[in-house]
This record gives sequence, structure tokens and C-alpha cells, in this order.
Amino acid sequence: MTRATASGKQRRATLLGVLGVFTVHALLLVSRAAWAQEVGTVAEVEGTAEIGRGGRWSPASVGTAVQFKDALRTGHPGRVRVVFQDDTVLNIGDDSHLVLDEQVFDPAQGTYRSVIHMIKGRVRALVSEYYKQPHARYHIDTPTAVSGVRGTEFIVSYDAATEVTEVVGITGRVEVTSPLDPTHHGVFVTAQEITSVARGKFATPPTRLSDTIFRQYLKGLEFIGGGHAESLSAASPLLTGSAIPRSDRSAAFEPPAAVAGAAPGGRPNASHDASDLLHQPPGIVRALQNGNGDLGVRF
Repeated sequence: MTRATASGKQRRATLLGVLGVFTVHALLLVSRAAWAQEVGTVAEVEGTAEIGRGGRWSPASVGTAVQFKDALRTGHPGRVRVVFQDDTVLNIGDDSHLVLDEQVFDPAQGTYRSVIHMIKGRVRALVSEYYKQPHARYHIDTPTAVSGVRGTEFIVSYDAATEVTEVVGITGRVEVTSPLDPTHHGVFVTAQEITSVARGKFATPPTRLSDTIFRQYLKGLEFIGGGHAESLSAASPLLTGSAIPRSDRSAAFEPPAAVAGAAPGGRPNASHDASDLLHQPPGIVRALQNGNGDLGVRF
């Protein structure tokens, strides 16, 4: 082998090494950006509520940005309301723990997917109109049940001790299935109906709740401040659109170096960052602000 040939091979090896390092670095940046994607904003907190991110927990406060793959948990007492960039609202009750497993909001592509995994506790969801689209997907999963909806309001409760999930309909219709056979043996729950799913079992046939029992399920999941969705205080930035400096939104987490401009999978995200909900109210809150009626959301 000539000296020139050896030198050429060495240069190619060096170039490939540099390209490899650059590629790995770029992938890490993309991964970090996807991880840092803001998907929602804390709107109300009562008692103890925390956000888990990167292996550590910090207190949730009004204005805190909620990111893809975050975990949310509450104490006893503890309640938190989160408004998502897809206009969905979650009210999380006492002693609850859930993880945002999947959040894709891409109006440009007509792609809407949200999967929430509930480890324990109770949550009330007001799902936005986006999820009435044919291929939209909104699920709240527990270890024993999958609850899928398209534009509705419902409660999911999971007792980790008994391993039983209960799903209560408030408006619209919820499909509830068992992980044993998620494509069959499902039931549909409508307003003021309940189904339960125990581990290793299929969903029970829906039954009608009396007014008294129904109110008991709603108890503790009210919108904080008065029982109605519009009970955000008149001065709340979510209603007024007033600016809150980013430094004041949450000192709990260091801001990421770059926030993703794309939804998971690399598609561009046509919406604003979720934290911009503090500057411009989401449609579901804006409708209330404009006097379009009571959504009937009472915890």
C-alpha cells in the first residue's frame, strides 16, 4: 500500500467519524426537542399537585407548561385542571397519578391523537370537537380498561388496590373495552351511565345511575372556583389573554434549549406552543368567555 493510499483512507475514516458524531448529535437534539414539546397549561390548582419530568417532581402552579410524556399526580387533598392545545380540558381529582403517553395535535395534517395512561385515581375529561374527526383518537387507559371517545365528557376512575376501572358518562358516548380484547366485547356508555372493568374481565353492561349516585361520582371533580367551566376568575389570563412573562410561568423546571416545532413523528405543528394559551384562550374557554353557554362541566 502506498503512502498516498493510506493517507486517503485515513482521511475518509476521519470524515466518517466526524459525520457519525454530527448525526448522533443531531438525533439527540431532535429527540430533546420532541421530548420538550409543550402540549398543555395548568389552569387551576387546589391542594397538592405535581408534575413529573425527567425523573423528578416539582409543584404544579397556574401557568406551568405541561409537556409531552409528563406525569401528573395529586395529593390528598389535591386537584388540578389542565387545558391542552387541542382545547381538551382535564380535571384531575384527589390522590391521582397519570402519564401523557401520546399527544399529537396537527391541524395541517388533520391528525389528532391523545393517549393518557392512568395509574390510579380519578379524572374528568371534556374532549374537544377535534376528536369528532374520522381518524382522531382520544383514549384514557388504565391497567384494566381502554376508554375511547370523540367529542364528549366523561369520568374515569381506577382503584389500584381492587384493580377495577369505572367509567361514567356525562355527555356524548364513550366506548369502553378490556385489554383482553380491545377490538371486541366493548360497551358504549352514555350520559349518567356507568360500566366497570375488573382485571381479567370484560366491561360490564352499562347501567343507569340515580341522580344521587351520579352526583356522588361528580363530587370532588368540580371545576375549581364555582362548579362551572366558566368559573375561572374574571382576571384569569386564560380568559383575558393577558401576558404572563415566561419567567413567571414556572420556576420549577429549567426551560429547554429548544422547544419542538413538530409533533411526534416529525410533522409540523400548526398550533401555538401550549404555553401560549396564557396569551390567547383556547377555543373551548373562549366560547365561554363570549357567552356561548354552559358546557355543563361540573366536577
